[in-house]
Amino acid sequence: MHSEHTRRSYSFVCLDCGHGWEATYDIDVTVDDQGRIIATYHLGDKAVPSPLQSPRCPACERGKIRIMRPGRVATAHLYET
Repeated sequence: MHSEHTRRSYSFVCLDCGHGWEATYDIDVTVDDQGRIIATYHLGDKAVPSPLQSPRCPACERGKIRIMRPGRVATAHLYET
């Protein structure tokens, strides 16, 4: 069995209500003896589902979410008037 720890950041925007947020996930990736890849995501100390599968907006609870590279939400806020 092989294990690796990584950290990934993502930016999200809800296409229903316009709410934007960013999050950094700690990811433990394990390859078992049969070659299956198992990824476990953590946000802080809490295990969470992958943010890439069926994300939900924390503001409106809807699921029409666009996922972008990190820093995109912070950059967009600079241009708001």
